[in-house]
Amino acid sequence: MTETTSREGERGSTGHQDNDKQPAEVTPAILGDDHPAENARRKKTGLWASIAPYIWDDPDKSPAEKRFLFKLDLFLLSYACLGYFSKNLSQANINNAYVSGMKEALAMDGSQLTYMANVFTAGYVVGQIPAVILVTRLRPSLLVPTAEVLWAVCTFCSAAVTTVQQLYALRFLVGLFESAYFPCVIYILGSWYTRRERAKRVTIFYCTATLAQMFSGYLQAGAYDNLGGHLGHAGWQWLFIVSGVIALPAGLIGYAFNPDFPENTRAFYLSADEAALARERLAADGMRPLGQSVWDRTKIVRVVRQWQFWVLPLGYFFVQASFPVQQPAFALWLKAEGYSVYQINVWPTGQAAIAVVVQVAAGMLTDSPLLKGRRWQAIVAMQAGTFFGAVVLAVWEVPTALKFVAFYFTYCASGVPGIYFAWFSELMRHDHEMRGFVIATANIFSYIMSTWFSDAVWRTVEAPRFRAGFIAAACFGVAMMLWAVVIRVLERRGRAEADIEGRSEAGSAGRVEKTEIQSTLRQSLVTEPQTNPFFLKEVLCKPKRLGVASCI
Repeated sequence: MTETTSREGERGSTGHQDNDKQPAEVTPAILGDDHPAENARRKKTGLWASIAPYIWDDPDKSPAEKRFLFKLDLFLLSYACLGYFSKNLSQANINNAYVSGMKEALAMDGSQLTYMANVFTAGYVVGQIPAVILVTRLRPSLLVPTAEVLWAVCTFCSAAVTTVQQLYALRFLVGLFESAYFPCVIYILGSWYTRRERAKRVTIFYCTATLAQMFSGYLQAGAYDNLGGHLGHAGWQWLFIVSGVIALPAGLIGYAFNPDFPENTRAFYLSADEAALARERLAADGMRPLGQSVWDRTKIVRVVRQWQFWVLPLGYFFVQASFPVQQPAFALWLKAEGYSVYQINVWPTGQAAIAVVVQVAAGMLTDSPLLKGRRWQAIVAMQAGTFFGAVVLAVWEVPTALKFVAFYFTYCASGVPGIYFAWFSELMRHDHEMRGFVIATANIFSYIMSTWFSDAVWRTVEAPRFRAGFIAAACFGVAMMLWAVVIRVLERRGRAEADIEGRSEAGSAGRVEKTEIQSTLRQSLVTEPQTNPFFLKEVLCKPKRLGVASCI
């Protein structure tokens, strides 16, 4: 490597050798306020330098590291966001198609739409664990884009179905192929960015799901209105075609933009020095590299015995259960109160806008010098906002203005999932493969639990009040706040144990080295004492320190 990863690294690599050549650093207090050097320092550390670490990355990073991160953001992050946008668009198109003529064309009833969702979930759940295991053995740049291309093909085929059974099969395949995307991409992002860079990228990635939900209705309504009847396809068929047109290019660019892992990357946009820089950065951040363990029965047993396997998935269910989006409660309340169709359609989009702002701001804040990569404080703060909204709506009999505020406040927790998954990488720094496995497990557990939770708590017959749903959201919000503290305690305990083990290993290495020196001294004193005056002097003067007093 020709450049180090930070200014501190540059000083550390030369400080001991060139102290006699470099002038001592002069502090501003010695220089005085009017000294030219102090004016230069002020210019360098102006307003932007002060706020930049709170918005993006530390401006004091070396030029090589800045260039490296720019490339990652341009290629990896943009690809990840585009793919996640298309994934969520694909998930939403089935409901839009159902109300846009597919129900009549395929002679469907309401229960069959529910079965369709269950079939998709089955494929989505089944595929995740194999995907995160395979991605450590196959290149992610082959596995993930191929899965994207296949779900795009299945989405195209959905436009040609003539029976419900055909659509069942395709929805299962779409779920199966989409299952690889989310856990693998979260896994890959966590394998390239460091603790102070990760959360803002993961939350940006996560907010594309919110953007997809915001724009899917407009995008697909435009496709239905403007393309319906063209080329012999009905409007609902064009919804699938448009989704496929977006998903296919997103998958194809993945073959070039997905950089694999730092240990095996061959991305065209990263040089050999930049790949080495990536590995050095992660090693300095305490991340264990890929390939130091093998997926076998013993590996799975070791993963299952770790607290992360049990605690983190349960926490992710708390996150989902505390976020009251299982029903369009705001829109249903507006409709019940007699607001116009325009207001019913537009005002709830403010919730999505709040979600995007909260997600991005939370990621920036937790990576900033204020929190320094600590996640639990941000999680507690966001959950507190949603808790307030859920409590107000559970009470329900409140002023209308307060009810509006409460509906918007319920979206404060939208930033929690991105922060939570960014935290995963830091909680499992010691095991590369385990990170992907637990990410998939958490996502699977949340999907399975949410299936019965939504039906049991957010019942349509209770609309628009949803008293049980808002009470449950408030309770799970408190549970998640406490859970974040528990995870923080476990994290600190794990790091303390790792420090003790590190010191123990260092001490063992020192004892081994001392024993070897003692053995050499004893042998030298016994065999050639007259030719080893240095050893003899050391033993005579400091026998206890060397532990060879018995030789004299």
